[in-house]
Amino acid sequence: MRVVSSLADIDFNVGAIRREGGNLVIESSADSTLETIVTITPRDARQALRRLLGAGAVWRFLPAILAGGRGKPAAAEDHWAERRARTGLNKPW
Repeated sequence: MRVVSSLADIDFNVGAIRREGGNLVIESSADSTLETIVTITPRDARQALRRLLGAGAVWRFLPAILAGGRGKPAAAEDHWAERRARTGLNKPW
């Protein structure tokens, strides 16, 4: 998945998923562009699920999920290093 913000342009792929205390912890896989750890509290998860289940866009996206990603392939120019050089993101200095 792609994460874009004013601070970073990251290709994030899910790696290990584990429970730590009362939270869910998701680590990025080795092929992600930046080592990342996401910690989700039960409150965060409830809020996200409410938003997802209530969003029509999610229900319209469901067929693409079930079809196994047979949509458009990512364009060659979408490679993270090229995007990073082009946008100047991931360079906080």
